Amino acid sequence: MRGKGRVTIQFGCCYNYAVDKHGNPPGIIRDEEVDPMPPLLKSMIKRMVAWHVLPPTCIPNSCIINIYDKDDCIPPHIDHHDFVRPFCTVSFLSECNILFGGELKIMGPGEFSGSTAIPLPVGSVLILNGNGADVAKHCVPAVPSKRISITFRKMDDGKLPYKFLPDPELQNLHPLPYPPRKSTVQQAANQRSPNQQQITPQARVLGKHMHDHQGQEEGEIAGRASSSPFNLGSDDFPPLGSSSVNGRSNKPSRSLRR
Repeated sequence: MRGKGRVTIQFGCCYNYAVDKHGNPPGIIRDEEVDPMPPLLKSMIKRMVAWHVLPPTCIPNSCIINIYDKDDCIPPHIDHHDFVRPFCTVSFLSECNILFGGELKIMGPGEFSGSTAIPLPVGSVLILNGNGADVAKHCVPAVPSKRISITFRKMDDGKLPYKFLPDPELQNLHPLPYPPRKSTVQQAANQRSPNQQQITPQARVLGKHMHDHQGQEEGEIAGRASSSPFNLGSDDFPPLGSSSVNGRSNKPSRSLRR
């Protein structure tokens, strides 16, 4: 049947979407024991906190992997308040839309109508907070092709499973510091005076290469000196579209012309 649902894999807690055959209500089932998050998913959380995507005050300790076949969907809903806000969804394999609205109409199996549609490109991270998480409903209509999404959420402290143990790797995470802004003196020095000699296109390209190279070196030094409690290697998540061999990117390095 079109729009039959999707397959889910849960880590951190067992979550009920509806009343089950044992009479458990929707929400976290506290007496169910569930596997903790594997290292790859913990690395994703560390990176999202480091890059200021997720706040360090709401570090996820559970997640659901949704596996969609063609025409699978998620019906209109508001995420249960057993999970605190914000939470996020990362998309893989194919792009689809997510619909939002105060009232979402069911037009047919896997077909919904809402006031706002937001595309979810491959590799994107959607953050839900405030009215987008608590007032507006959201749904995913029947997807056009196979898709995987991972939703990371932090459980309410009063709803934790009885045997839940916090993961030490996900404690005390902090975002990386923003790069320092240029001072007024530096900005004034970068402004070309009327009597300054015309900069040729070749010199401008050379300057850009040298600036990029210097920025890369400064970034490496800052990374080594960072007080972050975790290390993110360049091979953890290669850029989208790049290939790798034995876990290392085989993208050729850019040479510095002189």
